[in-house]
Amino acid sequence: MMKRTPTFHSSLAQAMTDFVTYKRIEGFDYTAQAVCLRYFDRFLSQQRHNQTTLNRQIVDAYVVDTAKQAPNTRYNRLSIIRVFSRYLHQFAPGSYVLHELNTKRPSLPRWYLYSSHDIAMLLRNAKTLRPTGSLRSHCFYMLIGLLYVTGLRIAEALALDIKDIDTSCGSLFVHRGKFGKERYVVLAPSTLQAVEKYLRQRTAYEPSGVNTPFFLTTATTTSGTRLKYSTAAQTFRQMVRQCGIDRDVQQPPRLHDLRHTAACNCLLKWYDEGEDVNTKLPILATAMGHVNIECTQVYIHITSRLLEQAAQRFHVRFTDNSKGE
Repeated sequence: MMKRTPTFHSSLAQAMTDFVTYKRIEGFDYTAQAVCLRYFDRFLSQQRHNQTTLNRQIVDAYVVDTAKQAPNTRYNRLSIIRVFSRYLHQFAPGSYVLHELNTKRPSLPRWYLYSSHDIAMLLRNAKTLRPTGSLRSHCFYMLIGLLYVTGLRIAEALALDIKDIDTSCGSLFVHRGKFGKERYVVLAPSTLQAVEKYLRQRTAYEPSGVNTPFFLTTATTTSGTRLKYSTAAQTFRQMVRQCGIDRDVQQPPRLHDLRHTAACNCLLKWYDEGEDVNTKLPILATAMGHVNIECTQVYIHITSRLLEQAAQRFHVRFTDNSKGE
């Protein structure tokens, strides 16, 4: 399904629309980036910029205006302007290009690895969500469980339709994930059973056709529509707080951390089974929808269990080699 291009209103509105369309043709999702571009569009309108190109004065003014934003937010917004200014320069050589962002790249986001106990508490908490008897409790039980065992991106999970779940083959299909990559994700037998149970529960709520969302919202004003990330994230934060998972951490764990946990659990499982992890990493990269292994490595964190496994392997190999001498 083609994403709708946001509406821009400044003198560069057409150029911005063409730019977003171009990036999506290249295979990028560009939804979050388009939102960042809208802030710049709004700024241009407020400054009464009436040119169809950029000049240094207006760009410098926007750089100064973003100084009040948080480091991550500022970096993201200026990064998009840099790419857009380069795009515009191709068609209007006199248009100014933002080369230096004058702000440091923020550090990689922190991550939290959920324990099996954490997940058990969250799933129990999901069953208590109100209103009682609504789809909400089933929905969040399924969402948390699915993210935990598959490592799907939250956006990919929320974009699922009922038709994307193939219970006969035991898989689900991800349409146009990040970087436009599509893929099948195989479901373990226990996961498939949970999915089938949820689908039976889901059919009692409208809309229920094969082309309807897998995850529905039950909010009064938006009942029957696709569950939004903002709603899912807010509810999840409340669940984390109620379960006490955020007590010993500086920042509360996120939904996205379930993806980190899934990757590490997969790695640990291979260690436990004595598999050659290096040869398995391309499989993990494919399952997670990454374009290369380097992207997957961001999600692989050293844990005490992994260190223990690595030490045991070293000990076995060292002992074997010593016996052969």
